[in-house]
Amino acid sequence: MRQLYLVRHATPAVQPNVPAIEWPLADRGIEEARALAEIARAWDLRAVYASREPKAQSTALIIAEPSLLPVHVVDGFEELRIDHWIGNSDEFGDTVREILAQPALSLRGAERAETAAERFASAIRIVEQGPFPAAAVTHGRVLSAWLGATLQLEDPFALWRSIPMPGWTRLDLDRLEPGIPPAFHSEAP
Repeated sequence: MRQLYLVRHATPAVQPNVPAIEWPLADRGIEEARALAEIARAWDLRAVYASREPKAQSTALIIAEPSLLPVHVVDGFEELRIDHWIGNSDEFGDTVREILAQPALSLRGAERAETAAERFASAIRIVEQGPFPAAAVTHGRVLSAWLGATLQLEDPFALWRSIPMPGWTRLDLDRLEPGIPPAFHSEAP
């Protein structure tokens, strides 16, 4: 059994004039990550991975600290890119819905969801070479794109909307069930 904990990073310090890939954790996010680290103690992790983005790396470092594990940064776990700031939450949600519903298309200048899912799958193959149980700290849209493609989900947007920040789920990479979206938690089950 290869147990992988997929983790969406904690709350970032949103800075509209700074690219989202550079956002650090907010003070609230640091506290959220500390609470998640307490939950993660029970996971008996043997490896922790993160995307290159500071908000994911910081979340991963806080989760890994109690176990004295290093955090391995893996290319491919970065967020599905949207190249421009969308300040209106309804417009942002509509954009994400379109991107996830039409994964083969580049919509509104954003990365194609199928491209994001493919690079995420490459990152998962790197994780598969390491020890388990493992955790990968990443981002909501790319998680939804990969899980949507891998599990052949009918509505990856609904999954994206359901993932709390921070949020986590446990997958057995040897027993993925097509059509069944995983439940993400913000606290102990």
